[in-house]
Amino acid sequence: MAAIGTCRRIHGEGGVAEVEWRDWLGTLQPPVLSISDLLDARQRLVVISPHPDDEILTCGGLIALHAQRGGTVAIVAVTDGEASHRGDLSWTAERLAEARRLERRRGLLRLGVGADAVSRLCLLDGQVATDAARLEQALLSRLQPTDCVVSTWRLDGHPDHDATGATAARVCGILGCRLLEAPVWMWHWSETNDPRVPWHRLRTLELPRETLQGKVAALAEHTTQLSARALHPPVLGAAILARAARRSEYFLV
Repeated sequence: MAAIGTCRRIHGEGGVAEVEWRDWLGTLQPPVLSISDLLDARQRLVVISPHPDDEILTCGGLIALHAQRGGTVAIVAVTDGEASHRGDLSWTAERLAEARRLERRRGLLRLGVGADAVSRLCLLDGQVATDAARLEQALLSRLQPTDCVVSTWRLDGHPDHDATGATAARVCGILGCRLLEAPVWMWHWSETNDPRVPWHRLRTLELPRETLQGKVAALAEHTTQLSARALHPPVLGAAILARAARRSEYFLV
């Protein structure tokens, strides 16, 4: 059995095919929760997003459903995602950060959430772990014990996702917030029945068709991540787009 946290290499080709995941998840049958099981309409939903677009990849459907019923949504934007095109001379870090902030605003509008919901921390993309103390203090000052918090899983496989998830878990433990950890890159490096993943904690939220359509439309606003880069393929390749289009969202609770 591999040690948890090791050998979590994100495959460029996407790892296990989506059809295999679908079949295996159908066999696993993780418990299905309603939005009311996850949080009350009067609770605040706080999504801690390492990069622009992660709020959609983790829980775009949940955001839309909560906003639709009049719930309060807050997005903690950890970085501006300025490092995704490193080495591409057509994109300076400043220009890319500005573009990605605009993409985030447009994407959230597709989910029914305005720009005033976003709180930017401006940590450096790719270096969240080195500034985890600052992230922790920011979360301690922003979160409330009654919040329902969504973050990337603390062992997701991307260093910023891991650092964000670990810090969110620590702060939620201190404050008593409910925490939902959402795998994003885990689906790309793991395997069906992978012992490194706590499958017993997996829960699913089924999305109405129109909610899923809105989520897909929101992700489509992130054009910088959908376009080929000078030295690399798009960040949002076919595999991750297929997973974002699932009829369910998955959380480790």
